[in-house]
Amino acid sequence: MRALDVLVAGGGIGGLTAARALRRAGHRVTVAERSPHRSTTGAGIVLAPNALRVLAALDVDLSEHSRPLPSFDLVDAAGAVLQHIRPRRPAGHGELSRSLSRSSLHTALHDHLPDEVRFLAGRAVASVRDTGQTVEVGFTGDRAVHSYDIVVGADGLRSTVRQQLTGPLALRYSGTTCWRGITDNTGFTNAVESWGPGTRIGAVPLPGRKLYYYLVATAPRRAPEPGWPDGFRRVFAHHRGEPARLLDALTEAPSLHHDLEELDKPVWGSGRILLLGDAAHAITPNQGQGAAMAIEDAYALGLCLASGTDGALERYRALRHRRVRRVQLASRRIGKVSHWQSRPARVLRDTALRRTPPFAAQNRYRALTEPARALLRKP
Repeated sequence: MRALDVLVAGGGIGGLTAARALRRAGHRVTVAERSPHRSTTGAGIVLAPNALRVLAALDVDLSEHSRPLPSFDLVDAAGAVLQHIRPRRPAGHGELSRSLSRSSLHTALHDHLPDEVRFLAGRAVASVRDTGQTVEVGFTGDRAVHSYDIVVGADGLRSTVRQQLTGPLALRYSGTTCWRGITDNTGFTNAVESWGPGTRIGAVPLPGRKLYYYLVATAPRRAPEPGWPDGFRRVFAHHRGEPARLLDALTEAPSLHHDLEELDKPVWGSGRILLLGDAAHAITPNQGQGAAMAIEDAYALGLCLASGTDGALERYRALRHRRVRRVQLASRRIGKVSHWQSRPARVLRDTALRRTPPFAAQNRYRALTEPARALLRKP
């Protein structure tokens, strides 16, 4: 196979993973990242076993940056447990899930970037044009035209590369808005999420006695923020028990606030221009699988380019579409059900969750995370 000149547009989680996977496959890789500095922003992240297996296959070790999460509690607004999810650990397959800060994940991926990968900080892709033989790329502030065999758009929810292919696409608003941050851990020992009427509170322990938290509320798009702290306490007043302690422990307003938006359906690219991660299929975070899908995409790209550029897009779409679409739609459904406000609907939902046998919850979790093994077995 001829080594390809590949441009990865975007130096986030998916882009850095793709750069490693493609370089290991023997290609010449350039990463163009619009930010002039390495990312130190973001809150926390949980990587499920499917993401960890792919990173392990790429020899990316996160053990020094993260902590294991053996279980996850889903509780109602009063703090009573709806489901205690403690998946059985498959022999020989590492930790079940791990938590870390996003900045630590970026650091680890940068540290594992092969020396041969050319990293261009502060270079944003302005235009792409597939000539049929190469892809011509223009960068902001640069009049030169650069040619690559393949361009990978890993430039996020509002992808410039995707817009060059499709024109502006309306983003689908989930009906919920989310605040995130990292604070000192006041005693949380496992991950927990609380479902209240139209609201959720989540807390995830991180290394170094830190805690990643998120607050989610039903709200119109671009709604004004509630005042800190009294406005937040009113919005989330229905929550009791352990998650409610989070609001009392916070000493300042959350550092990040985003309306939760997604693409209506995946867009995989065109010709020699391929998309991955949020650029291809932005997903609501209700299953914690957004970054994991980008990591799986990155590995799949290496497989799909093993036979050259001809038919690569079709191979990539065939390998990824069904898997990603299933996760995307399931996350969308969970987002709706978790924010039900009607009391009878919530009682029915909570009763059904309490009565779900532990093995059924474990099987659902396994169905979510197991397909990565099939991906790793691809020749």
